[in-house]
Amino acid sequence: MPPDPAVPKRPNALRFALVALLVPLLLALMAVGLDHEYSASETLRHAAHDSFDRKLVASTLIPRIADAESGQRGFVITGDDRFLQNYAPARHAVFAGFASLERDLAGDPEQSARLRRMRALAARKFAEMDGVIAQRRSAGFARAAARVADGDGDRLMQEMRAISAEIVRAAGGARDRNVVAFRQAAAANLRSIWLGIGLIALIALAAASAFWAQSMARYAARCQAFESAERNRTILDSTIDAMAIVNPAGRIETINRAASTLLGYAPGELIGRHLSEVVRFPDTGVPLRDRVQLRDGELLEPYRSDRTLLHRDGHEVPVDVALGAIDLPDGIYLVVSARDVSERKRLERMKDALMSTVSHELRTPLTSVVGALGLLRAGAAGAIPDAAARLVEIAENNSRRLIRLINDMLDLDRIRSGTLHLARSAIDLRAVVDRAQVGSQGLAAVESVQIVCDLPDGEVPVMGDADRLLQVITNLVSNAVRATPTGGVVRIVLGPDEANGKAIVSVEDEGPGVPVAFRDRIFGRFERADGEQGIGTGLGLAISREIVARHDGRIWFEDRAGGGSRFAFALDLHRKAARVAEPSDHPCVLICEDDVGMAAMLESMVADFGYRAERVTNTRDARDALDRRCFVALLLDLRLPGESGLALAQSLRTADGGSSLPIIILSALDRTQVDDPVPLDLVDWLVKPVDSRRLAQAIDTATSRSGTARATILHVDDDPDVLSLTETALHHDARVLKATDLAAARALLETERPDIAILDLHLPEGSALQLLPILVDADGLAIPTIIFSAHEISPDAARMVDAVLVKSRGSLPDLRATVRRILDVRARS
Repeated sequence: MPPDPAVPKRPNALRFALVALLVPLLLALMAVGLDHEYSASETLRHAAHDSFDRKLVASTLIPRIADAESGQRGFVITGDDRFLQNYAPARHAVFAGFASLERDLAGDPEQSARLRRMRALAARKFAEMDGVIAQRRSAGFARAAARVADGDGDRLMQEMRAISAEIVRAAGGARDRNVVAFRQAAAANLRSIWLGIGLIALIALAAASAFWAQSMARYAARCQAFESAERNRTILDSTIDAMAIVNPAGRIETINRAASTLLGYAPGELIGRHLSEVVRFPDTGVPLRDRVQLRDGELLEPYRSDRTLLHRDGHEVPVDVALGAIDLPDGIYLVVSARDVSERKRLERMKDALMSTVSHELRTPLTSVVGALGLLRAGAAGAIPDAAARLVEIAENNSRRLIRLINDMLDLDRIRSGTLHLARSAIDLRAVVDRAQVGSQGLAAVESVQIVCDLPDGEVPVMGDADRLLQVITNLVSNAVRATPTGGVVRIVLGPDEANGKAIVSVEDEGPGVPVAFRDRIFGRFERADGEQGIGTGLGLAISREIVARHDGRIWFEDRAGGGSRFAFALDLHRKAARVAEPSDHPCVLICEDDVGMAAMLESMVADFGYRAERVTNTRDARDALDRRCFVALLLDLRLPGESGLALAQSLRTADGGSSLPIIILSALDRTQVDDPVPLDLVDWLVKPVDSRRLAQAIDTATSRSGTARATILHVDDDPDVLSLTETALHHDARVLKATDLAAARALLETERPDIAILDLHLPEGSALQLLPILVDADGLAIPTIIFSAHEISPDAARMVDAVLVKSRGSLPDLRATVRRILDVRARS
């Protein structure tokens, strides 16, 4: 793996500034040097110029003095003052020249000394000439000529010429020296200029080289970036998933070919467009970072399944979306990857259709099979031999096993697709646990295992789906029964944990325990312990875990002290629930029996007949129960602790307004063996062990003693076998009208006004829910309707009817109990 790239360093501003100022600084230094050299050259030039001027001035002094002497002699000879016109200006010019030279030669002692001697001689010369002029004016020509002839003037001129020559020679030498110095300085300046030019050229060359190298580096970087971008684009375009990069403003900056093709746009057409053009946002005012749940640079939900994108033509494209966040200097960019799941959705629709077909085509005949076997076992077709009864029982048990397998498979599919619906409401968990233990007594009897149920006295209110929680408890109990050896005990315990606000249901077995190697995967799908024998698909615990989780609960297992396992789950207590038991108008039978095993068996039989049951162990509790609610029948044992059963029956009949409650006596003694007075209006006297068929007939007789007109039920189902079985199961309760399609049902409703309608959800020509608008009685009120179908029903449709029973979950006894409950409510109203 290549090492991580080094973190880029910020350029050093000071170093960059020094480098940037180096060339101007060198040019400034060069300018200062040139200026200095130029000043020195100017000084030398001026010195040379001054030397020349001084030489010029010095060389003109003698001619001016000579001009003055010529004018003086012309006057001496002629006496004409016109010859003296230039005398005074010459004299003035001579001494002005001396003054100028004195200033210029102030720094040269030798030249100054020569100039002073020459000035003195010039003063004597002009004095001598002034004297000659004065004598000419006063004494005449001869005296003046004699003065000129004595030669003093010529000697003074000769001395001045000699000194002037010396001054001129010295000035010329200084001039020559200054010229040489100037030329040397000029040559030095020229060299400096060329050196500066060379230095600047070198710097310029270095700068040009650096700029070229930098340009080449930028070019190489651009080439590399281009190649990388092309490589990335090639990679993006080669992926089958649609990918796009979205900037902080929500606009698309990069999109691959798959995305363009998926959404129906030309390549590059979506660049710069806002994401809302391809994603339908419910609220456009929400910022993009909040919409994608971006918190502190992290996405709370990076993977999002079952989303839709908008195609160019307006239709929606189903996709699974994965999001990524890139933190860049100008904000956080989103990387969006979308996979087209249209084909998967199509396959899912096919699978759903197949599952629907399988559920209907298997559930409906299996319901008919189980119902028919149950009716045979209950004696609906007359008594059958014990051997045949055993075969019927085996067939019924295996049919129910197959139904459970179908239900488990369908539940697993709903869990995977997220369509497992829970009808949560306030319930008393005691009632659910009690139903589970009653419903499991048959399996326990087959396995020769005893089930003990420990329930609290007070209600245990929770918010839950009673049927689904019953499924969980029943599954745990059935597993425990199969794990417990013959003669063992399975214990169901329900207890509220008030301190933690939880209701805990636990199921304990006396089996070998859960193998260590199996514990980590015990709640997995299709998981079974190595070497495990017997029935089971390995789905029960997985489904139970999902149901408990959807109740916001927790399920677990642990080793039980003394051997075996303890499976438990915990749900939140529902604090605000009032009385959440099942409605009191549900047909219920009161069992007064002090033998726990016999009471449990009776309760199981009553449940098979489609009734709820409440158990008490003495006459005092029986009276309390009768005061609290109404019962359709009383199953009464004679021998009870304290007051006898016959005493209770007699007191019920002889009390003020004597009770007409149907009473069925259960006793180990025949009626003729009892000496005490027996009420004459008993429904039946059953000798233990109780015959289930005779007990069913007795309870049917008890419930039919209402004296009301026989009810009418309309049953609509496309399976004739289901119609026949339902009619057989309900013939004691009502007259059943049968219809196999919507047309036949509408024809019956033109002449009949049923008290209850039982509808299969899916019929060949459509849904039976189409009948709801015409299912009204003479008063215009809706007729109570029960959905009895192999298909699941939506929550919205469920709210339109009075009850929903799913074939294979709801048996014919469940249907009969629901019918009786509705009829009982109508009779009371």
